Amino acid sequence: MLGIKDADSAENNSGSKNIVISPVSCAVPNRGANAPKLSGKIPEIRIRPGSYLHAFYKKDVVTEEFFCNYEVNPDFEGPLIEAGFAIAARGENGEIRAIEAPKHKFFIATLFQPQLSSKPGKPHPIVVEFLRAAAKWKTEKAEDGVLE
Repeated sequence: MLGIKDADSAENNSGSKNIVISPVSCAVPNRGANAPKLSGKIPEIRIRPGSYLHAFYKKDVVTEEFFCNYEVNPDFEGPLIEAGFAIAARGENGEIRAIEAPKHKFFIATLFQPQLSSKPGKPHPIVVEFLRAAAKWKTEKAEDGVLE
């Protein structure tokens, strides 16, 4: 999507000069060997007004759970935007926490994991909106005679 032929992730240890996904910028004190660098509740994720995420949450700031070792390399923020992605959420230090593709029917990539805070009877807003988008797509295809 970015047009970078040797784009890769630090997790692959490819030796690429264009590591788009890099180790997280902050470390958790007393982190055990091979343990996720970030875990539990994030103090603050700022949602960009006007984004799909903002419409889903109806809030400017949320907390979410995630466990990870990697995040978007900030050096590639410009190329992501140029490729048509919008930064939808940021961490407390400006780190990218979610991107979306406004021209796509439903494309949201998050560092946090919505399934971790989704509960029976109270599904996560992203899960609900994904299901709505899927149902809408199915209805549109059925109306077009594509689904039989």
